[in-house]
Amino acid sequence: MLAIKNTRQLGRLVFIFFDKPDNYMNASESETQLSGCNHPKVSTAAQLDEDLLENILAGIDRATGPEFFDALVRHLESALGVRSVIASKLVKSDDRTSCPKLQVISFWSDRQRQPNFECDTANTPEAMAIKQGMYSCPDNLLETFPQDHRPLATGVCSFLGVSLTNSYGKCLGTICLFHDRPLAAEKVAQFRLILKIFASRASAELERGRLQAQLHTVEAKYCALVEQAPTVTYISPINSPSIKLEISAQIETLLGYSVAQWEADPQLWLKLVHPDDRDRVLVESATLQFTDEENIPSNQPIVSEYRAIARNGKVLWFRDRAIAVWDEASQSFIRQGAMFDITETKVTANALLESELRYYTLEKILPVGIFRADASGKCLYVNERFLEMVGLTLRETLGEGWAIALHPKDRDGVLQQWYRAVRQQLPFQLEYRFYQGDRTIWVFSQAVPEIAKTGEVLGYIGTLTDITDRKQAEEGLQRAEEKYRSIFENASEGIFQTTPDGRYLSANPALAKIYGYDSPSELIAQIQNIYRQLYVEPNRRTEFLRAIEKHSSVSEFESQVYRADGTAIWISENARSVRDAGGILLYFEGTVEDVTDRKITKEKLVHDALHDILTGLPNRALFMERLSEAIELSKHHDDFWFAVLFIDLDRFKVVNDSLGHLVGDQLLIAIAGRLKICLRHGDTVARLGGDEFAILLNNIKDRNDATHVAERLQTELSEPFYLNEYQVFSSASIGIVCSGLPQHQLEKSGDTNDIETDLSTDFANSAFPNIQLQVLYDKPEELLRDADAAMYHAKASGKARHEVFDLSMHTRAVALLQLENDLRHALERQEFQLYYQPIICLTSGTISGFEALLQWYHPMRGLVATADFMSVAEETKLIIPIGWWMMRSACLQMQQWHQQFPEHPNLTVSVNLSNQQFKQPDLIERIREILQETQLNPGSLKLEITESVIMENAESAASVLGELKSLEVQLYIDDFGTGYSSLTRLHTFPTDALKIDRDFVSRMTEDEGNEAIVQTILILAGHLGMNVIAEGIETIEQLNLLRALQCEYGQGYFFSKPVDSKTATMLVASKPEW
Repeated sequence: MLAIKNTRQLGRLVFIFFDKPDNYMNASESETQLSGCNHPKVSTAAQLDEDLLENILAGIDRATGPEFFDALVRHLESALGVRSVIASKLVKSDDRTSCPKLQVISFWSDRQRQPNFECDTANTPEAMAIKQGMYSCPDNLLETFPQDHRPLATGVCSFLGVSLTNSYGKCLGTICLFHDRPLAAEKVAQFRLILKIFASRASAELERGRLQAQLHTVEAKYCALVEQAPTVTYISPINSPSIKLEISAQIETLLGYSVAQWEADPQLWLKLVHPDDRDRVLVESATLQFTDEENIPSNQPIVSEYRAIARNGKVLWFRDRAIAVWDEASQSFIRQGAMFDITETKVTANALLESELRYYTLEKILPVGIFRADASGKCLYVNERFLEMVGLTLRETLGEGWAIALHPKDRDGVLQQWYRAVRQQLPFQLEYRFYQGDRTIWVFSQAVPEIAKTGEVLGYIGTLTDITDRKQAEEGLQRAEEKYRSIFENASEGIFQTTPDGRYLSANPALAKIYGYDSPSELIAQIQNIYRQLYVEPNRRTEFLRAIEKHSSVSEFESQVYRADGTAIWISENARSVRDAGGILLYFEGTVEDVTDRKITKEKLVHDALHDILTGLPNRALFMERLSEAIELSKHHDDFWFAVLFIDLDRFKVVNDSLGHLVGDQLLIAIAGRLKICLRHGDTVARLGGDEFAILLNNIKDRNDATHVAERLQTELSEPFYLNEYQVFSSASIGIVCSGLPQHQLEKSGDTNDIETDLSTDFANSAFPNIQLQVLYDKPEELLRDADAAMYHAKASGKARHEVFDLSMHTRAVALLQLENDLRHALERQEFQLYYQPIICLTSGTISGFEALLQWYHPMRGLVATADFMSVAEETKLIIPIGWWMMRSACLQMQQWHQQFPEHPNLTVSVNLSNQQFKQPDLIERIREILQETQLNPGSLKLEITESVIMENAESAASVLGELKSLEVQLYIDDFGTGYSSLTRLHTFPTDALKIDRDFVSRMTEDEGNEAIVQTILILAGHLGMNVIAEGIETIEQLNLLRALQCEYGQGYFFSKPVDSKTATMLVASKPEW
């Protein structure tokens, strides 16, 4: 009988070991089929030591992942008796050399697990294993690899290693044995076979999910390692198979019941048979039981397989092989049989069946073609996916037909590579194309050789993978790479990749140019530490890393860097961090732009935004900012005091108008220079606009510090300026305000002269009793306002002097502000009223017309004098709407008098045209509209324009006067003699009359000089064809003298004070004569 001892599964191989070589030949066909063998050849694995394999297999049976490698390496080291076993995986080299690195994943030596490590493979036996697939050095390892220090350090002298590859043939890692004694040839052969057996399992663990390794050995996909199992022999009656007359002692080992128990209970066997199998077994046994003795062939045993339940509850599978034999002693047939424990075989067979089903399922669903070919390249087997890829039928494909589908350009190369792999007994791996008429299919073919025991290549088993999409993607990637390379090389911006430790990995020509290097390679070689070599401020690189770590990228990161020649430039960086799949930082990549010019332009824009273009001094915005800082500083430090000086140049307009704007600008520049030399470090001088300057004096001790500076400024400005061959003199009025000083220092100094103002403090206090005076400053505008008020006080005091702001000035400033607010509402509230002063014809003594004068009735103060609000109205330009209201009202009144007194058709009304009105672009149109609206004869309207308004810009004034004259209105020059008229230009103005200022008339009888002036004006007007009106006639003496000088017209209190329209109407009606 065939005695099969042990079987154990190893992947898809089942190795069977026989007690004697010839026992295999005695095995029945069914037994050989059960063992997974299809032909009578003993596997090479039969030469292996059974216990050795069993120990290794038992150790790795259920292990996976890292535990698998620990178990495999530990058991290999123990079972093979070598010094060390190392399992490693291939990792990418950091320095981009051609030498790969190995990362140890399990290392056992001297029966202990050793720490894992990483090592280069250059000049090592591992490199040979990777290159050749398997490599052995039985002895002299140090001499063979002299550059490898490990043999000398550890004392090992022999090596055996195998390369672990994936389904594409790419090396994933190695399993290597090291021993401190030489390895005999038979040991090398045995170890090589063992490593080859476990390499596929190890490879699968390194690349899980890849099923290619299971396809490498399709012919031997399911075999079991079966060792000869223990046999239970028995004898039973021919007609009672359940009764065991005799049974061998092995039964107790298998089922746990002794021979005595079997003898005591003849039915024990039937009881132990699994209930699900019991009826079937009895029927199968009956085929031997009811056969007469002539029909029982001794060579046709009855074989039955069933389950039995051991004493410990374990279910075992048995193959029961029985045969009828003649028993001479009883002269009858008896049943002689043997029970074989096939539990492990059954489990293996079931697993093989499941694996086979999975294999065929995977073969259907995997997107790869599978083939088997002989050494000559003839296809013996292909699957459906293979046929789809080659575009042929099965009949067309088998044999050499598949080669017809090869792309003509690839056919010779594919066949040459195939025959080369056969000759060298190497795996076949190649990318090539199949041509299907209208399209081309790219495939990746890989196959492993089937090698006979004789060493001859029988054929190959392999796969085809459709890589058309990948190839197209690679072509697209190549095009993209070419495009990127073109952009990289030709971009105007610098492009870079840098390591976290501050080295350049790559740079484009633009970056090299920006940094002043001849080439990118020179830049990369020269800059080895970006921290110290590139950035002007070393901490800038740290800030770059901190920002990119926080946000993963930086945008417009501006820094100053050194160029190769040592000069500094400004750059703007946009960069991001690049990490691997595990989140480990690999490098930074980004772009660099030279923004030096932009930076300079931006700084200039910022400077220009905060500085005066003409003088280069800080402007109002910057001055107010620094003033705000001073205020805040004084709030937190009681001993910090400061002062503001408001400077207004005296008579600058005269210089500008007479010498031109160019000289005026030069004067401002020169004055700015003199102002700066008068200041200390930390003080600020600014140009506020026009001819106004301001100075901030920080950290003064008292008010005297400010006044001393003001005195020095006035001294400096009193010196002549030499501008374009002109000698120009200038002076300035300076207002001073101090902040944070003790209260007594804010009081008005004794050396300040009292002056008359347009609006008295008494009037302000009485008119605006709710004003709250402010001593401490919170806003810079308040300081500048009060300094301005002090400056006006100085200018009103005679110019070329300075004044320190006191509370009375503040009171006046607030009152003027309130006055301005009230003026804005006066028109709406109809608070204005026109008064009329008659103009007398001095020849006849009758009324020839009236001058319209403005009166303001304040709701709280009653009548407000014109002098108290006219300057404010002019300054705020409120005089413009007030002036138009005044002209319209006067024209309406005069038209009403013409209708009421038709006997006085020549009555006229005189209206003052203000400086602001005279400058309005719509002046002519507005007057025309008023005349049309009121229907007043234009000749009845006299417009009085002051001499200073006309002479402010004589050329443009002459043009405006000409347009006014075209309206047929009469034009008078008011206050003649008080300004600075050029007599040479007077005749060019289309004016009708001159009005002699009241100052000349009032002193005419007291001073012969004034009489002469009046007489001169009369003579001048006569020669120019102009009339003359004398203002301010208050006495009969003045009247008589004017009549004697033949002055045509006059007005004054001697005739009548200004009266309202009702009184003026009565005056016309009474027809008075003087």
